[in-house]
Amino acid sequence: MRFPDWPYFTTVFEMMRTSRRLFIPKSREMMISWAVMGYAVWLAQWHPGSQIIVQSEIAAKSIDLVGGSGISGYALTLWEQQDDCLKILHPLIKKPADMPGDLLTWKNDSSIMAIPSGGDRMRQYHPALFIMDEAAFLTEAHESWDTAEPVATQIIAVSSAGPGWFGECCQDLFDNHTVTHSSQIVPKTP
Repeated sequence: MRFPDWPYFTTVFEMMRTSRRLFIPKSREMMISWAVMGYAVWLAQWHPGSQIIVQSEIAAKSIDLVGGSGISGYALTLWEQQDDCLKILHPLIKKPADMPGDLLTWKNDSSIMAIPSGGDRMRQYHPALFIMDEAAFLTEAHESWDTAEPVATQIIAVSSAGPGWFGECCQDLFDNHTVTHSSQIVPKTP
């Protein structure tokens, strides 16, 4: 099964590829969490030595986004469903069944790791990519962001609607930018 060819994905993937810091408000039907995890798998496979950290409110949800527990998680599903030639080109260090649900590691020294919420959970990492899933509902989301800000090469915060830090950041970005007809965000002119 192929990823859907929805028109906004071109913009979303381009923004993920080019933005150092990115907030993505979403609804469940948009498949944005899948898209972000697809980007994470691409980064891990094509950029050796990339450490990717995925944080969700609870450990089980973080695990669901990476390797999974019982059934394959998002990242593992995307690795398993790619063409065999890509799996051969980008092998994991061991069979998926032999990896913990919170970690996928490639032979090129890249990895995707799941962590639960908590502002201090990021202190020991210096990732190429830090993903905050459902950031509006993440305990200590602002603290996690502040901890990752100086050390993470890229941060992507994704969430459905909810009050608090994520919503305030999105509103501030919207208030200080104009959305064009092509859905790209550009600074407002004074």
